[in-house]
Amino acid sequence: MRSGLISLIEYIFPPRCAFCNEILEAGAPIYICEKCAEKIGYYNNCINYLNLPKELETYCDGMICVGRYSESLKDSLRRFKFKNKPSYYRAFGMLLALKVQNTIQLDDIDLIIPVPLHKNRQKQRGYNQAELVAKHASKQLKVPFADNVLVKISDSKSQSILSRNERFFNLEGLFYVNNAKTIINKNILLIDDIITTGSTVNQCSKVLKQAGAKSIIAGVIATTRNY
Repeated sequence: MRSGLISLIEYIFPPRCAFCNEILEAGAPIYICEKCAEKIGYYNNCINYLNLPKELETYCDGMICVGRYSESLKDSLRRFKFKNKPSYYRAFGMLLALKVQNTIQLDDIDLIIPVPLHKNRQKQRGYNQAELVAKHASKQLKVPFADNVLVKISDSKSQSILSRNERFFNLEGLFYVNNAKTIINKNILLIDDIITTGSTVNQCSKVLKQAGAKSIIAGVIATTRNY
């Protein structure tokens, strides 16, 4: 019954490519057309490291990234994040799930946790894009999703307007772990949309490890870094 209802909805409101808005066939496994999928600057199926400045301690154990933050991937992510396009989570959640699946053994992941937004920022935007991607990736990978475990307790200046050095100190003390028993000795896939300096995922990884997490791998859609 449910699959039939979904098919009817997609027939009336056909899915569209999250990059070029082209109409896709009903039941499309990923909401990106073949032409746009081929244009993404994919990274290799490997774990990369943050390579933070020497004076900073690295808490994140590595990063899995779909592709380079440029051209169509950049444009689509900006619409997803800033232009009220929450439906794009299907495309990005599936892209990330496929990348994770092709990079590490799923048995090595115990929980999927999104990088949180402060409640004021989320109310303003209407959704947390990292949370939407994390939930969809969790469903595709069949790995448990842990909601409201990592919490941002205070709003901060937007990372995008700060210098590289300022970003590392802008988030200090802004995250905490709620219900720590959920993550003790767990291997966590920490989901965010974009990595630039790595300051956000590293700060989140810090508080998760202080609360007892075993390891943290960041899973992101795009990065400005060269690998």
